[in-house]
Amino acid sequence: MKKDSIGKLIHYERNKNKISQQELCSGVCSVSALQRLESGERLPDFFVLERIIERLGKSINKIEFLYSEADYEIYYLREVIEKALEQKKYSEVEHALRYYESRTEVKEPLHRQYVCKIRAVIMAHKERKHEEAEELFEKALKETVSDFSLSNIDNFLMGEEEVLLLLLWIQEKIERDEHSFLLEGSRLLHYIERVCKDEEVKANVYCKAAWILGTVSIKQKNWLDALWYTLQGEKILTENGLLMHLPQFLDRILDLTEKRDVSTYVEWKKQTEALKQLYEEYGEVWKTESIELWKKYRQLEIYLVSELFEQERKILKQSQEKLADAIELDQKTISRIESGRYKPKRGTFRKMREYLQIDRDICVTRIIVEDYNLLELERNIAKLNHYRREREAEVLYKELKSKLSMEWRENQQYIKYMDVLFANQLGRVSAEEAIKSCIEAFRVTRENLDINQIEQVLLGRMEAAIINYIAKCYDKIGEKEKAIELLEKAVRGYQNSKVDIKYHYVALALIYEHLAINYEECDKFEEAISWCDKAIRLDLSCKRGIGMGFILEQKIYTIDRMSGDRSSSKDKYKQAYQILKLMRKERQMKSLQKIFYEWYEDVIDI
Repeated sequence: MKKDSIGKLIHYERNKNKISQQELCSGVCSVSALQRLESGERLPDFFVLERIIERLGKSINKIEFLYSEADYEIYYLREVIEKALEQKKYSEVEHALRYYESRTEVKEPLHRQYVCKIRAVIMAHKERKHEEAEELFEKALKETVSDFSLSNIDNFLMGEEEVLLLLLWIQEKIERDEHSFLLEGSRLLHYIERVCKDEEVKANVYCKAAWILGTVSIKQKNWLDALWYTLQGEKILTENGLLMHLPQFLDRILDLTEKRDVSTYVEWKKQTEALKQLYEEYGEVWKTESIELWKKYRQLEIYLVSELFEQERKILKQSQEKLADAIELDQKTISRIESGRYKPKRGTFRKMREYLQIDRDICVTRIIVEDYNLLELERNIAKLNHYRREREAEVLYKELKSKLSMEWRENQQYIKYMDVLFANQLGRVSAEEAIKSCIEAFRVTRENLDINQIEQVLLGRMEAAIINYIAKCYDKIGEKEKAIELLEKAVRGYQNSKVDIKYHYVALALIYEHLAINYEECDKFEEAISWCDKAIRLDLSCKRGIGMGFILEQKIYTIDRMSGDRSSSKDKYKQAYQILKLMRKERQMKSLQKIFYEWYEDVIDI
């Protein structure tokens, strides 16, 4: 039986939500293309797949992508365009956009829509021609939702990008003082809550809708409504550990409370200044002007087909010539695939994968399921574990375990790892036993790779989590140098890739934090501080704040240990505390409160 997990996932979710194939793919691709995607007969187009997943209300971030270098180039090109646009470097935007338009892919509706959107943003931001921008945003939206009408919004199936285009269209109406749509505000929020079934997707879209509704409320001097919308937007961002647009929301909260609620203003001022200080220290721009509605949030795991095949071939000590003979292909074809100049066809991909014993597809999830709700359950288990609520996490894990098929290696690996994780965390097995079991779990997908060779490959998210936990177990038995060596090898694997390291944020954030702690505990203070800095910069560049307060606290503590004097660090600990408070990290706040009082005989939150 073939493992066409993404196609099955789409098919299951579509049927569960009673969505027809025609409705799901309308304006995006043909019904036959969706049928082939669901059945696994073709390699998916990544932008089509992204939109299909979005229209199901799900997060694309839960999928690991295996890109061809041509596909990655387009994805990266979009990032170049958007970064230049954010910095108002319009000549660079135009140059990159002309190159984009020269590519053959631009004939497809999703690429036409993207180009139209960017041109509309330029028209609004650079030219200040809001009526023309409004027309372009409407044109972009209708590339994929041809007969859209705001009054009948509940009749349309839209993904994240399409809802953002709708918000951009509405924003231009506001710029021209057309506020009548405010009557539709509650309906718009209800629509977002209904169609965005994933919290990460909802966080991105809901916060932008809240911003627009807050803007209109301010113009109409409805201060209480404006504050309510703004607080709702801030809450959904920080509950999901996101920094995107947070400076703007914080600045608006201060504006709305400064002369109307002094005590509330003072509380938010502390948190705002703490985060702003961190931005300035690390050279990150602190933006408080209107948020960029056109920006999507992505935390994708991206891998290259070319790198995967080359790495696995070398691990097996196979030459290109031997591989070509074995699967009856020309050696030049193998060479072009590994160099990134050629995207393999489905049959070629399957042959190479089988011969090289690679157990992954073009798109994979950490666990193989048909029900997207099980991926949400897995995310909630990971979140509870992050907050050290292991017993609650284990209850959910047992529920998930009972629903997973052991047919797939990913699920076998997940179960092996999670079984030993909870057993060790809750004191049922020793660290030494946990290391052995984790190595067995790692070899479920890497049977040809010794863990001491991991710098040769790019680890998947699950594999990286296992390596990180093996290192933690080495810590417990006093072998910290061994833990450091293992983690640094994992990092080198990512650094050797052509893919930007930010596309492996989940794995690297954990590893950076772990290295910082290990080096400090080994009294290698400069190395520890360096890894703290890397972790904070990664968080800021990826707009993630879930671990930032803790790693800042770790950095301050390391500096104190290195100098032997904590007398000058009192204000820095207060900064770390306010960031923990902003990101709703209550357990870590309580811990810092306690040690702060012990050190300084003072209350930290004053």
